[in-house]
Amino acid sequence: MEQWVWMTDCSQFILIMAAVADEVVPVTSLFSDKHTFQIGNKPAFSGYIANQRLIVLQSGIGMINAAHATTAAIEKYPIKMIINTGISGAFRESGLSIGDIGIATSENDIHSGIETLSPDSPLKPFPFPLIQTNNEDFFAQYPTSQYHTNNAFKQLRQSFQSSTIIKKVPFITVSTLPTRQERIKSLYKHYNAGMENMEGAAIAHVAIQYQIPFIEVRTASNFVGDRDKSNWKLHEAFEKSARAVHFLMQEKCIGL
Repeated sequence: MEQWVWMTDCSQFILIMAAVADEVVPVTSLFSDKHTFQIGNKPAFSGYIANQRLIVLQSGIGMINAAHATTAAIEKYPIKMIINTGISGAFRESGLSIGDIGIATSENDIHSGIETLSPDSPLKPFPFPLIQTNNEDFFAQYPTSQYHTNNAFKQLRQSFQSSTIIKKVPFITVSTLPTRQERIKSLYKHYNAGMENMEGAAIAHVAIQYQIPFIEVRTASNFVGDRDKSNWKLHEAFEKSARAVHFLMQEKCIGL
């Protein structure tokens, strides 16, 4: 549910969620008036980029950590928007390459559902929703805020110009990283997936539960299935994700 009218209230925070310190530090290095504290016994930082009042929260890796951290922040602080950022694996078939930026049009929890006979086939949906709101039932696919996603896409394309490919694509959230090519091709085919990560669906789930706008912006550090870290571009992806957050915090760029 879109609640972007909240954005005029300067007493509220934009919550930036990232899993590990290497994703957090490049963002908080851009802060003015930086403060360090904890939320749910996890590292948190508050400050400003441009005129935006932010909390950056280091959730830890995986869906359970992400759901816990997001809920703890929302229950304690007035949050007007959530942005999940950091690095990700890109599906080669999507046209994204290492160093490119994906903006999620949806988040898909690929581990919630009913198992099929084929190990490479996607799960069937449960016969009952995981979230029920007044307007919609949600199973294991969670939409991002279309309004803010579209504005973020426009802003990042303008800011990075031709130096980086920016795409709006569905994301999938995994608990086990796929390595078999058959499995990877199946995931891409079913979800039309652009990127994989380990936290996004959990954060999207919590955002919907609390009716807070949510977007996800990640930089590809590697291709899905490539476990050879000598091929990864971690540092570059960490830094580019932080630059993307910085661009998005410029006044009114995503409807704030």
